Amino acid sequence: MKTLAALLFALLLAGCAALPSVTPQHSEAAAELDRWAFNGRVSLKREETGWHAALAWREYAGDYDLRVSGPLGQAAFELSGDAHGVMLVDADSRTYTARDADILLQHVTGWTLPVSGMHYWVRGLAVPGVEAQVERDAAGLVSRLDQSGWIIRYDRYQSVDGLMLPGRLRMEQGNVSVRLVIDEWLLNVVDTPES
Repeated sequence: MKTLAALLFALLLAGCAALPSVTPQHSEAAAELDRWAFNGRVSLKREETGWHAALAWREYAGDYDLRVSGPLGQAAFELSGDAHGVMLVDADSRTYTARDADILLQHVTGWTLPVSGMHYWVRGLAVPGVEAQVERDAAGLVSRLDQSGWIIRYDRYQSVDGLMLPGRLRMEQGNVSVRLVIDEWLLNVVDTPES
């Protein structure tokens, strides 16, 4: 009986050891990333209307550049921003500027994409200084985040240079649903978004 109990205890310890644990230092490392990029796919759905596109996002010390391209160039646009404001260039090379990326995107394209929150959410982080409810899985990774009227669910993580970063997430607000699949993360990219 003692042998069986010892065996079960050893198996329990081995099972616990197999789960990767996320420490507070891990979250700090994700928050301190100031040069990163990813390539992926985004789909937006509002009631019966849907749209999907390729998405490339580059971040360099607070400046960012998003390039969105749909099938055959449909709904293609580039959105770039910094602390002073944002600029959107549409598929017809028309340029729009504003202070707020979310409002500008909604005004020009008609779509709701929470760019300001996604800057943090894509790294598995809550926006600092904004009330949030966070749920974590057994490994300590964020599994659900409620913030700024959005519900963000993390379906998959991937290991990138020693960090566990989201690979697939869903964002919902009212009748708007956004699904993001990140195919490739690039950390410590050296070129600026303009290059």
